[in-house]
Amino acid sequence: MNGLVTPTQERSKQALERFLNVAAELLATNNFEETGISQISQLAGSSVGTFYRLLGDKDILLYAVHGRFVDESRAAIDQAIDQILQSDLSAKAQIETFIRTLIELFRDREGLLRALIRRSSADLQFRQRFHELNAYIAQAFCRIALAQLMTIRHPNPTQATDLVAHLLLASLNYYTMTGSLGITAGKDIPAELSRLALNYLEVPRLG
Repeated sequence: MNGLVTPTQERSKQALERFLNVAAELLATNNFEETGISQISQLAGSSVGTFYRLLGDKDILLYAVHGRFVDESRAAIDQAIDQILQSDLSAKAQIETFIRTLIELFRDREGLLRALIRRSSADLQFRQRFHELNAYIAQAFCRIALAQLMTIRHPNPTQATDLVAHLLLASLNYYTMTGSLGITAGKDIPAELSRLALNYLEVPRLG
C-alpha cells in the first residue's frame, strides 16, 4: 500500500490504528493538509519517531486511510448482502434494505468520503480505487436485485440493474459532495431512491 508495511507487534498495530483514526478525522474536517506530522503524532498519542517508522510521510498515511476506507466499505457491503440474501424478505424489501444500508454507509462517513473523492480528482490511484469500489457496490446491488429475477419485469434485467446501481451511486456521490447527505438521508431520499429503482426495474411494490 504505497510503502506501508503492516506492523506485526500489537503495540505498533495500535499506534498505526490511532494514526489512521486521527488522519480520517482531519480529512473529514478539512484539516489534514495544514496539520503537520508533529501535531498528528501528538493527537494520536504517539511520537514523531513512531510516525516515521510506521508510515514515513503523510502521503503514505493518506493512502492508508483510503485503503482502510475501501476495505471497511467492502466488508460492510458483504455483510449486508449476506443478511439480505438469507432473509425471507420480498424482492421489493430486499432492494429497499440494500439502498438504505448503502445510504447509511455513505452518511456515516460523509466528511471523510467527500475529502477522499476530492483527492481522487487529482490522484490516479485514488480514482482507480473509487472506480473499483463503485464497481463492487454496483455488483452487490445487481446480486440483490437479480436474486429474485422473476419479479423484475424490465425486458433487460441485467442491463437495467447495472444502470440503476450506477444511478444510485451517482446520486449518493452528489449528496456527499454537496454536504447534504446527512440532512437528506433522514428525510425522503431513501424512499425516493428506492422508488426510482423499483419503478425502473418494474418490481411490484406489493409485499
